[in-house]
Amino acid sequence: MARSPNEKHNCPLYNRSIYWSECYEVQDVRGDDMDMSLAIEPFDIDEADKICEKCKWYIVE
Repeated sequence: MARSPNEKHNCPLYNRSIYWSECYEVQDVRGDDMDMSLAIEPFDIDEADKICEKCKWYIVE
């Protein structure tokens, strides 16, 4: 089931509640599909790699 861009989750990377679309943006930067300068909120890419691989909320099943 696809996630709605309006769904929210407590993000361990940002330490706050975020929308799924924000999470997906982080994954675009991690996957080199988007430049970090275009991200709404900058983040540490190495930290994101560790945290996102544990969280995996961005994965749509």
